[in-house]
Amino acid sequence: GNWIRSDDGERYRAILRPLGKLLAANIAQDCFILPLNPEDSVSAYERLVQGVGTEDYGSVVSCLTSLAAAAGNEQLWKPLNHMLLEACGNDRRSDVRKSGVKCLLSIIHTLGEEYMVLLPECLPVLSELLEDDDEEIVALAKECVQQGEELLGESLEDSLR
Repeated sequence: GNWIRSDDGERYRAILRPLGKLLAANIAQDCFILPLNPEDSVSAYERLVQGVGTEDYGSVVSCLTSLAAAAGNEQLWKPLNHMLLEACGNDRRSDVRKSGVKCLLSIIHTLGEEYMVLLPECLPVLSELLEDDDEEIVALAKECVQQGEELLGESLEDSLR
């Protein structure tokens, strides 16, 4: 973690920007991303960004989670959180919203109570995601809220209205 923080976060920001852009990337369906199974309906985007079927190889979500863990600092987490909330609010692509909320949940699982300082700015977006048309996004948003409630030891229901 020290290498990412040793230069006032310049390395962190240099890595964060391109990874963040990948959350909203348009990836050609025929893009070769291991493991490739022609009978599989998983998109190249889901493989590269969300890590579906590529758990042994990593993904953008796992890279961002590791980057957050290495940063270990609220000031460095803020631009990451902002980027994730933008992805969660993407009104054109449900796969981008899903990636954003998956990443947010992964970071909450990994960092736990430390990340709760940023939860208040996440709540309005999570509230919107709880009403998404995509059932998987709703379930992921619910899990984010439940994790937050467990870590804080209080209900977030009033904050979600």
